[in-house]
Amino acid sequence: MKAVAYLRVSTQEQSLERQYEEIKEFAFKKNLVLAKIFEDKISGTKTKTYQRDGFNQMKKYIELNEDVKHILFIELSRIGRKNNDIQNVVEEYTEKGINIHIKDLNISTLDEEGKISLASEMMISLLGVMSHNEGRLLGSRISSGKMSRARKNLAFGGKIIGYKKGENGTPMIDDKESPMIEKIFEFTSKGLGMRNVSAMIESEFGIKIAIGTLSGIIRNSFHKGERKYLNLELDVPAIVSKELWQKANDSINNRSKFGSRINVNTNILHGKIYCECGNVMHQKVIPKGRLDVFICKDEKCKNSINRPWLFRMVRKVVERHAQKTRDQQVRENLNIQIATYKAKIDLNNKTIEKLKNRQKKARDLYLDSEYTKEEYNEIKIESIIKIEESINTNNKLHEVINATENALKTDIKHFSDDLELFKVEIKDIISHVIIKKEIVLINIFGWREYELYKPNSTKLGFEARKPLNERYLNEELPLRFPIDDENIEMMIDDFLSK
Repeated sequence: MKAVAYLRVSTQEQSLERQYEEIKEFAFKKNLVLAKIFEDKISGTKTKTYQRDGFNQMKKYIELNEDVKHILFIELSRIGRKNNDIQNVVEEYTEKGINIHIKDLNISTLDEEGKISLASEMMISLLGVMSHNEGRLLGSRISSGKMSRARKNLAFGGKIIGYKKGENGTPMIDDKESPMIEKIFEFTSKGLGMRNVSAMIESEFGIKIAIGTLSGIIRNSFHKGERKYLNLELDVPAIVSKELWQKANDSINNRSKFGSRINVNTNILHGKIYCECGNVMHQKVIPKGRLDVFICKDEKCKNSINRPWLFRMVRKVVERHAQKTRDQQVRENLNIQIATYKAKIDLNNKTIEKLKNRQKKARDLYLDSEYTKEEYNEIKIESIIKIEESINTNNKLHEVINATENALKTDIKHFSDDLELFKVEIKDIISHVIIKKEIVLINIFGWREYELYKPNSTKLGFEARKPLNERYLNEELPLRFPIDDENIEMMIDDFLSK
């Protein structure tokens, strides 16, 4: 019967000569033909069997040679030093009907009938108990050690981007990486998505950061000076302020919150719209019945207001306010967007240059007979396709830049057309809305109410029948008591000074 053997020593300096002699003698006594001997010179404590070349070669050999049904070991420790690793090996080969013979224990895992031997079962059970206990004790020691070191602000591996390990083992700011971290938080706080932030960072610092990594950086409280380890909270040097950290996190929270919505009847005034009788106004939307209103909760009241009209008036109110307070912020964000697109164009141009150089190099190698014509053509075609893709992308980006630059020259649109985003944008502006029988009151900041006349239902119905691009073109804010620009400016200045 054929067998293989596995020998191991812990270091390169140790000799396997004694083990070779013993294993051959062991095979002879077992009346086995030793087909091949495999060996490793590597620590059994620091590695598992699947991490060793010799052991993996033996495994492949057995798979290819089905007549090998025996494996010989001089000692149990030659398999490994970890009980769970030994247990896994014994169970794996026993289940395959391959008999493992261990010389120092005088144990064979299978009996003469090919069934698991009693001694083998006892050994596997014992190894399982020892392995569980070993893992529990080791985990307990590691956790205790880490907690002890963490209390001293140690146990820091230096793997957090923006930090490195100081001489005393505590975290300190990495001056080379911290400017990049600051920019990541700055761009994100401006509302840029992760792809745009990644492009800006790659353009400015020449480092490509994966979107998942960027999100992890922004979420990590380490960067605002708070290190959390289990139930400990420790102070570390901060790269960004707590305010900037929170603003960046709020930005990505909002983007993820509204990334995959299916709600089509968003109530931008949820919890803020009331009837003059004191009851809440509920929205009622029935497209087939052409019903789109807010209606009083009290069925006897029957007070209602056209929902699309009210949303348009709310938008006009906050836009009017924003013209005096938010133009600069919006224009700044548009300029950041332009910078983002230009950064992407710059990266694409570098890619195009690399592809052209690759194409030229391939041509030179072809002329020097180092490439075949087929190899050269393959690289040439691949490069041309990728260059064309990059050029097309750049053309589209240039179009977007032109459109954004034109937007800077026109009246600024301060709020999103997306109702869910618009709802968030106005949550601190709109205090409440009161619907009366003939008047609508829109209160902003709790200190000023816009009094609007209720709309004429017949006119609204007439407008709704028009094509979308022709509806409500001349609709004004129907103020009951119009406020001139001078008074608006005075109110805004008064509010901002508080």
